Amino acid sequence: MSERGKALYSVSSVGSNTVAKRAPGSLYSITTSGVAGSIVRIDDAHSFNQGVLDINASSSNTIGRFLGSVNTVFGKGIGFNTGLVFAASSNSTVTLEYE
Repeated sequence: MSERGKALYSVSSVGSNTVAKRAPGSLYSITTSGVAGSIVRIDDAHSFNQGVLDINASSSNTIGRFLGSVNTVFGKGIGFNTGLVFAASSNSTVTLEYE
C-alpha cells in the first residue's frame, strides 16, 4: 500500500481569482471568514474561460458557492477532475485543504 500525499493548503485574503491546483485531486475542507455579503465560489477547472471566474454565477463545474463565514469538512473528500480554482469577494478570507 502506498502512502498518501500530504495535504496542501491555499489561502487568500484578498478579492481574487486563484488557481490552487492544475491537476485532479480531492478537496477536504473549506474555511471562509467574511462579513455578511461576502461570497466565495469554488470550481473544478484549471483555467478560466474568459480570464476571470464570475463569482456571482455557477456552472456544471461549480463545487460550491458560499456566503459569509463557513467551516465545512468533507470526510472522504470531494474529487475534482481538472483543477481547483476559487474566487472570493474582497471582504473574504479563504482557506482550502486539498491534495
